[in-house]
Amino acid sequence: MNMFDHANEALRQDLEAYARALRTIVTSLPRARALCDRVIKETRLASALMAFGDPKQMADLAQIIFHATNLWPYREQSFARTVGFDDEIAEAQKQREEVLRGVHILTRRNGDSMAAEISTCLSNIAQYLEEERALLVECHTLIQPHACNIEITRKRLNLLAAMVDARLPPSLEQELVLDTYSKAATLLRDWENGVPLEERGVEILENCLDLLSQVDNLLQKYEKTRPSESIEQ
Repeated sequence: MNMFDHANEALRQDLEAYARALRTIVTSLPRARALCDRVIKETRLASALMAFGDPKQMADLAQIIFHATNLWPYREQSFARTVGFDDEIAEAQKQREEVLRGVHILTRRNGDSMAAEISTCLSNIAQYLEEERALLVECHTLIQPHACNIEITRKRLNLLAAMVDARLPPSLEQELVLDTYSKAATLLRDWENGVPLEERGVEILENCLDLLSQVDNLLQKYEKTRPSESIEQ
């Protein structure tokens, strides 16, 4: 396998691994969003309960509940992440710690039925936040290598496009190969800006993988018909 074949194979492996990561994220993020929705419902119930308490005594809890509603799914472009989920993971961890602090505050009011109900709400919120954090960690583990290695992927792509342009004779096949690499270059830019984390994003990647398979066939055809001297010369 010469260096061009190797670069093309490595590029395809990069895209295949990215497609697997994206499929996992497409599945996991809606589940994480559903957990955040459950957090919101519990905060509403807790707020409704606190309305019957002394506002001064409830001030700290009200702040904790308020911050627990500031979750990533409700912010702009929350589903267009391809660089990892460090911020979201840290956010879930911090919010969970604050919510557990609220549970600790309520333990001082032993025997108070309202405090017990609010404590149940906060305990549920802490559980949902931990489950959300675990899902985001799984997504982050899969996507982070691509965010770190995107530069070498781009270099491989540039090498392949330059090789095809310089070595393959002008033809419809050459145009198809160059068009494929152009689409892959667009995909790389999309990674950095945020590939749509939905079925459409998976379709984009799978289409690119199909095109790279076609490129393999074209390169093999070229290897059989080109002059016998080394392609690296």
